[in-house]
Amino acid sequence: FQAGFDDAGWSEGKGGFGTRGTPGSQVRTEWNTSDIWIRRSFELPADVKADAVQLWIHHDEDAQVYLNGQSIVELSGYTSEYDTVPLSAEAVKGLVAGKNSLSIRCRQTGGGQYIDAGLVTVEEVR
Repeated sequence: FQAGFDDAGWSEGKGGFGTRGTPGSQVRTEWNTSDIWIRRSFELPADVKADAVQLWIHHDEDAQVYLNGQSIVELSGYTSEYDTVPLSAEAVKGLVAGKNSLSIRCRQTGGGQYIDAGLVTVEEVR
């Protein structure tokens, strides 16, 4: 989850990750182990207001989310659709214009499994 972590040796796949048949999922890469780490780098344009950014996530089950190496939210249980999660003031401070990193650990404990997430602006959600 550290911002400077070298993930060059990791496998790559398209989100969402999970098993087919999980309610509300759009599985593009199969994931069927007990847990998964995913990460993505992205560029935040300088004209985007950080306080307008929210987490957009569908998780089955528990998910820990990190932004630029800082834990920003822990979600337990599961969702059956994508939900938006407002970022705390502390998480917003961690966003920078330019390169950022979003990392997630998702744990599977039973039933379906799925993880997909990203950051969206409030305008995109409306």
